[in-house]
Amino acid sequence: MGKNIQKVTTTFQFCDGGSCQKAKSEIAVREARAYIRNKGLWDDTHTIKTRCNGRCEDAPTWIVQPGNSWYKNVTPEKAVAIMQSHLEENQPAEEYLLYKEGWPAMLTDNEKTLAPPDFKHKSDQEHGEVLIARAFASDQHLYPLFQYLFQNPQPITVQIGEDANVPIEQPHHVDYSDPYQVKITGPQLALILTIAGIPKDIDESIADCKVSVAEVIWLKKKTTFTKALRLRNKKGKHLVTFWIKEEDSSTWKHILKIYLSMLPNEIRIEENEH
Repeated sequence: MGKNIQKVTTTFQFCDGGSCQKAKSEIAVREARAYIRNKGLWDDTHTIKTRCNGRCEDAPTWIVQPGNSWYKNVTPEKAVAIMQSHLEENQPAEEYLLYKEGWPAMLTDNEKTLAPPDFKHKSDQEHGEVLIARAFASDQHLYPLFQYLFQNPQPITVQIGEDANVPIEQPHHVDYSDPYQVKITGPQLALILTIAGIPKDIDESIADCKVSVAEVIWLKKKTTFTKALRLRNKKGKHLVTFWIKEEDSSTWKHILKIYLSMLPNEIRIEENEH
């Protein structure tokens, strides 16, 4: 029988992502669950393993609701203290907090900042002198991009491998139900790409089409296609390029804003070093 959520007053979200697992998060989870079981609080408390909470630098992390209390570096000893504070005293364990609702900033000693991508002047083997920005190649970025490009089709052209360009004029189905691969199929295109993280022993055919490098390319000259998103595997093999027409400002603005965190009037271009 499932838990009666009408009785639940407090929910603990235990990160179970890779970094937290390496930091022995499971031991703290075991202690926490044993505590609420022995205290007779199981029916009033819900615990969830969440995969990644997005704060790998502070692993293991927990989130407690209500109150939006985030905890960092949770050890088995801290786990019980956090449980006691929330369930018996109805307040967060302040000394172990990373963040709680209302705070102006996080309390972390391990902040890792990722520099936003910018365009760099490059001499590209395929396209000559261009501006290239390294984009994100994870499924969290690529899957929504494919939905944007194909479900309500944008006026793009697609080049798969060394094949000729295929103009996209009709809606296509974007299916990401497979554990690793996304499939884009329709009247003009059949494309399969691996966009999820894959194990080392995966079939070679799946690994070969794994997107490892995503580049936004800007050819600053007036031609039909002057901008593109190029995807390659870790060996540098060209998988697919999505070409954007010069007059298609909406797709270009979408890529700038959503994938490169740039405003169209504030495009970051790295100056040449002298």
